[in-house]
Amino acid sequence: MSNTKLDLNLSEVEKAMRELSSVHKPEKWLARNYVGGGLSQRDFLDVKIPHVRKRFTQGFSFSQNSPHDQWVIWNYIWMQSNTFETMLLSSYWVSQRPLQELISYAPMIFRWANRVDNWAHSDEMSGHYSKILESNHKQFFPTFEKWSRSKNPWLRRQSLVGLLFYSRMRKKTLPFSTLKKSIDRQMNDKHFYVQKGVGWALRECWNVYPQETEMYLQLNAHRVPPAGWTAATEKLSPKTKAKLTSLRKALRAQKK
Repeated sequence: MSNTKLDLNLSEVEKAMRELSSVHKPEKWLARNYVGGGLSQRDFLDVKIPHVRKRFTQGFSFSQNSPHDQWVIWNYIWMQSNTFETMLLSSYWVSQRPLQELISYAPMIFRWANRVDNWAHSDEMSGHYSKILESNHKQFFPTFEKWSRSKNPWLRRQSLVGLLFYSRMRKKTLPFSTLKKSIDRQMNDKHFYVQKGVGWALRECWNVYPQETEMYLQLNAHRVPPAGWTAATEKLSPKTKAKLTSLRKALRAQKK
């Protein structure tokens, strides 16, 4: 498929997104600040997500093309667009495809992680990557290990959140020892969203391995980064959470 044709497809989708009505919000809730954290390089149209999803379901001129052609098109859109909402549509395409297609196109989908610079796109990708990882731990976990050592904080975050995403969706999970190593590697990370990823991973680990995770938290309460603590202890009983919080404060005070 020629770049000229792909550019026309991209322009069609961009135009469709820009025709949607934006929402007026207070400054702090504008997408560039809330989703982008004031640091994202994406253009945010501030369109309601249900409207974005509805427009996706209405289809485009290429929606009857073969699945392969549409993979090529949506890949081009993700890699070339700078509009947050337009890029979301590529993720919506992936979400509706059968697992076997995700596995076949895994190298392509993994490359999308390099264009993530906000938590919403990051979480979208985590949903896809966790499915792919679950299909074959041995084949795909090395990609997560590579991400865990990246200089890109969004790849480091992906090495955590993408392991399970929401554990209730997983039928097969990695051993706790493997999950623990991935979490340990990012425990001292200074990036806010990587710290949030640590908390997310611990919360989802608790859903699958409650005893092991609780013991881990007892030993490492003082090490869990500030931005991850709330999520890490979200599923614990009030009594256990209070105990760990007290332990955390005491151990952190000793380190000062």
